[in-house]
Amino acid sequence: MTGREVHRVSATGSYRGTLVALDRLVEQGIVEARRVGQAREYRLNEEHLAHSALTAALAAFTPRADLDDRLRALVHQHLADDQHLSLAYFGSFARGEAGVDSDIDLLLVVPDGTADDTTDRIVADLEVRGQRWTGNEVQVYATRHADLARAVAAGDPIVAEWQRDAVTILGPTIQRLLEAPR
Repeated sequence: MTGREVHRVSATGSYRGTLVALDRLVEQGIVEARRVGQAREYRLNEEHLAHSALTAALAAFTPRADLDDRLRALVHQHLADDQHLSLAYFGSFARGEAGVDSDIDLLLVVPDGTADDTTDRIVADLEVRGQRWTGNEVQVYATRHADLARAVAAGDPIVAEWQRDAVTILGPTIQRLLEAPR
């Protein structure tokens, strides 16, 4: 795999950080590198003494899936209506371009009748707990279906970003909600 491929598959950190980590692993003999054209190709050294332990640890390490599960569970503590509730990543985290200092942007779409205090509690929990889980600041853009429809109709620029980048964690996809606003 090239460094870019390793970064994409890892879905965490910055590309530059991935290259630094790979270089350290090469120095330790855990990873082997060879030049292929302009790129470097990396391969796990299966003969290294740490190989079996690393393989087992990496198989168990699924930060993105674990974060998805925690976010879904947290939202379900407040609201259980998956048919009219959506949660999605957008921005650099959704695109796989987030760096160590990047924030995590979330779009929360709640049913139209949801009380403001319920929405505020969900947003506060997502921001506080999300930061504790990841070390990154979490910013939540919360809206109702009717407000989402108005943003689409008004041509709000953020709608194009959601359409392009949103990665849905819970409920109907954001792209589906944007195509058929209520």
